[in-house]
Amino acid sequence: MRSRVLWGAARWLWPRGAVGPARRPLSSGSPPLEELFARGGPLRTFLERQAGSEAHLKVRRPELLAVIKLLNEKEQELRETEHLLHDENEDLRKLAENEITLCQKEITQLKHQIILLLVPSEETDENDLILEVTAGVGGQEAMLFTSEIFDMYQQYAAFKRWHFETLEYFPSELGGLRHASASIGGSEAYRHMKFEGGVHRVQRVPKTEKQGRIHTSTMTVAILPQPTEINLVINPKDLRIDTKRASGAGGQHVNTTDSAVRIVHLPTDWK
Repeated sequence: MRSRVLWGAARWLWPRGAVGPARRPLSSGSPPLEELFARGGPLRTFLERQAGSEAHLKVRRPELLAVIKLLNEKEQELRETEHLLHDENEDLRKLAENEITLCQKEITQLKHQIILLLVPSEETDENDLILEVTAGVGGQEAMLFTSEIFDMYQQYAAFKRWHFETLEYFPSELGGLRHASASIGGSEAYRHMKFEGGVHRVQRVPKTEKQGRIHTSTMTVAILPQPTEINLVINPKDLRIDTKRASGAGGQHVNTTDSAVRIVHLPTDWK
């Protein structure tokens, strides 16, 4: 049951990987958010079962339990407020409309949060990361799009109060970006960024287009977790060192210089 629920949630999350204006959904078969949380649906049934075993969930997933309770409270508040739309007092109806709009926004945010909490955590979620962006198909327009995406991630890192250090930066002639990489460090940086990796596209009228035609340009994002520091000890007895020398006629170093060296770690057979 849990695997089917997570599969549906993941199918909803994946289309969000494409960034940029005038984008189209990458998968028409992805269920909308309201369908995932519909009454009697698999995700709603799963959440009700989890809330029913409150003692178990309170120990293992306290954050999820708190968000489920808050979602139930907000949905109850929304149902009660909707009854006021039929009140004879016009001022009260307008007040109810404003409250319903705010309540619906909060409910949507809570549903997003629940889906993220259902995604299994990884050991690298707490790690820092390396961000790489590369222009793809689309020429100068793709490079301009790549520059905008890189600036967006830099501003997002500043918003999250993360450390952002540019490692490589190769600009184009028109102010775009061919390739760049950066080191990003901060609280749960990889957890928030790991789903950004992939191919991103934009459909718009480029600055370089004189006839007003819409072009499609792409760029790629790579998110690599930085490994934590470890103390690695290698026993010299576990190493086999093979050396090779050149043979045949040649200069003064032939047959006297080890021109090729191969080191083999015997327990793992790594070369």
